[in-house]
Amino acid sequence: MKTDKNNSITHTQYWSYSNFEKKRYSTNFSLRVMNFLKKLINEGFLKKFGFEIKRKQSSFRIEQRSYTDNAQILSLRNDQIANFLIKFGSNYGIGFEKQELLDNIKRYDQIFRNETISDLNGGMGFNNGLFLFILFSHFQPKVVIESGVWRGFTTYLIDEAISKDSKIYCFDINLTRTEFKSEKATYYERDLSLVDDINFGSVNFAFFDDHVSIYDRLQLCLQNKIEIVVVDDDVSLTQVHSDGWPPIPTASMVFNYDKIPKKFDWTTNGISANADISGLKVDDICEFYRYISFPKLAEYTGYHDYSVTSLLLKR
Repeated sequence: MKTDKNNSITHTQYWSYSNFEKKRYSTNFSLRVMNFLKKLINEGFLKKFGFEIKRKQSSFRIEQRSYTDNAQILSLRNDQIANFLIKFGSNYGIGFEKQELLDNIKRYDQIFRNETISDLNGGMGFNNGLFLFILFSHFQPKVVIESGVWRGFTTYLIDEAISKDSKIYCFDINLTRTEFKSEKATYYERDLSLVDDINFGSVNFAFFDDHVSIYDRLQLCLQNKIEIVVVDDDVSLTQVHSDGWPPIPTASMVFNYDKIPKKFDWTTNGISANADISGLKVDDICEFYRYISFPKLAEYTGYHDYSVTSLLLKR
């Protein structure tokens, strides 16, 4: 495992891009040239007339820009979501209660609209964020691992969902972009595999959104008997090209290991990549955990299910 803090990526033994460094240098060089020309034109000509060239970019996702405040519509939507999740949960032995769900959905709406985080791009989206919040609110873990903090939106959800005496261990190889920091959290600016002052056996709930091998993370969870695990960006073999830095081997690959090729390749943004996941020991993981794909809520919320997220529960 090799971390690259400046680019917030971690290289692993399981896969790699071809000519990655060359491609990255080419892209960075093009950006530097564009920024130089923009600065030259702005300061040398446009500034004297009160104009400036700026890159047009919205930092707000559609969930932040498009929504309803109509109480009747929200009540109908929330009731539909609650009924759906009660049936969904019952399939996996999760005993959701309707009033608890309705309260948590309403609370999540308030949290989401608070705009504590300036930019939610790159995050898991409204739908998966909602179900994550519901899971933390329902299970009320006392000790939580979060690996992959980014700007802190999921930390914010966890913080709001769990009790005041619960604890979060937050890991990210680059915390410079973090906008929200929880008073319940202890932060580590390094990979969790390099930390030796935590009793992982005390952890009740682990959440991984760090684009590092989910297989390796599940081995750690299995070793410490962590009963509830959520993994984001859990792309399958046929989806792997859609993620710029997939956490291979993903949980999807682990739980379908006997059905998929162990060596495969793909192309993302014009860069070729290849993976070799031969020789994984998946039986113990599959025997200990039940694999559950997050529910699809687009029908009720009107928002796309952006990321592929999965829940693993102790059998």
